[in-house]
Amino acid sequence: MAGLLSEPMEGAIHQGFVDRMPDLIAALSPTVVDVPQARRQWVFYGSMPLGASRDGSDVDALLLHDGGSGHEPHRRSGSWGSTPVTIYVLPHRDLEDDGLPRRFGGYFTLKLFSPFVTDRPELDRALAESTARFLGPLSGLITVGKPHAIWSVDELLAHAYLAFLDLYPDFAGYVARLVRDRALLARVWGHQRRVHVDALLTTGYIAPVDNGLWTYTGITPVADPDRERARCAARFWAFGAVCHSADPGFPDRYFGKTDSHASAQEQAATRAFLRSVADGGGAI
Repeated sequence: MAGLLSEPMEGAIHQGFVDRMPDLIAALSPTVVDVPQARRQWVFYGSMPLGASRDGSDVDALLLHDGGSGHEPHRRSGSWGSTPVTIYVLPHRDLEDDGLPRRFGGYFTLKLFSPFVTDRPELDRALAESTARFLGPLSGLITVGKPHAIWSVDELLAHAYLAFLDLYPDFAGYVARLVRDRALLARVWGHQRRVHVDALLTTGYIAPVDNGLWTYTGITPVADPDRERARCAARFWAFGAVCHSADPGFPDRYFGKTDSHASAQEQAATRAFLRSVADGGGAI
């Protein structure tokens, strides 16, 4: 089945960052010398690869590998010159388990909803598909009670954002930054239209109808949405606290960080904007 990735992916990731990735990976190598070499894959996400970082921004990274037992997911710190780097180290299988099983409540797979770049692009599709398996069934729930069941690509993507926000409303602080910068939003949205929607297609969560429209297939339905959302949140915050020195204050630090990106009014406007897109009335 043909996917959507056949069209060129221009403008999503800043080329200057891509050009410097070998230097970045070399700088981080001493920090991860103990990590298994088998099928290592560096994944960079967040503001830096987009060319949208600000003073004091760090680099966000995953280091995936095929290590066996004794290599549990964890967080460690590195540096790239004077720039701090946050590295989550985990086996590929744990990223997969954070897909449909939602083992970590999306702690990893939801990081890959936004644009990312890796040093092994031949493995990128599998990363996007893990995110699709997490969000696909939850995105379909957004359409319950709607008068029609056929959607445009932009509506599908808005459903995914709203499903994310159903789980973690504070994510609106990050999304508001995009909505504030419409040029950046267009770049990110265009990337996600190709990558995330293609992953929904290849994993079987959507099927084409005609004229560029799509329908949800209903595979892997969520039997109890409220309980599933609660379990995802519990797993997310539990693992986040473990990764931050077992700090019970981790959720509040996260809330404060997201609120620093946008006011409550901006976050509410962002949710309204996404609902408008989901209903076919918003403009990107």
